[in-house]
Amino acid sequence: MLPLKIPTTDQITSLVRSMMDRGLLNRHLQESSTLEEMTLSLVPYWLVAISARTSIVATDMVTEGATVATTAALFGVLAGGMGGGGRRGGFGSAPLLEGAMLGSMMNRGGGNRKAVQMNENYNFPIIALKALTTYQPRDYQFALEGRTLFDISQFPKGIKTLNGDISEDAAKYQAKTLVDQLQSQKAHAKYHMIQQISSEEDVSDAELLHVPIWFARYDHKGNKIILVVDGNSGNVVNSMGL
Repeated sequence: MLPLKIPTTDQITSLVRSMMDRGLLNRHLQESSTLEEMTLSLVPYWLVAISARTSIVATDMVTEGATVATTAALFGVLAGGMGGGGRRGGFGSAPLLEGAMLGSMMNRGGGNRKAVQMNENYNFPIIALKALTTYQPRDYQFALEGRTLFDISQFPKGIKTLNGDISEDAAKYQAKTLVDQLQSQKAHAKYHMIQQISSEEDVSDAELLHVPIWFARYDHKGNKIILVVDGNSGNVVNSMGL
């Protein structure tokens, strides 16, 4: 389990208010929203160990842009230099040069491709309760260095402890799918004009981890906002309605 470091409603309310108004969300939402519910539960997650290797072929935009800029500058110098004499000679040298230059620039497509490898290791969390799959994290890592053996006495009395109903095999399958999607998202965020991409994931062990989770529900002008907050780190695991 992960220990609870934000144990009171006052603490989590203050943290969420800061997120909504000035911090993570920075949209001044809290001041125009009404808190409807704030609950703390021990939620089971499968932690699936996955090694992902993604091979990417992408256009090197820096090199491509520099080449085009250099070619364009060279064209401007040559065309300007030939323009004065070209009119007297009547040979139309600049238009011919323009056609040659533009043809060279347009035919460069794919000329500056580079192959890169993007490798990542994950302890990917899969929520182990079917009723809560709506709140499945897409890109979140728990602070596992603080995990301990499960001890209900370390939590406030009356805390709701949820039992999982998703199997380990199902969790591994879902984690593999989500990591594949996450690798693709990271690749497209980092590299532009990707021409080829493929990923391989090696799934190994999975373990069940109970995490203290705060569920905060607000009404914002008729729209429901739900924040799922890690009661150990204080970070947002997931959100809805934003």
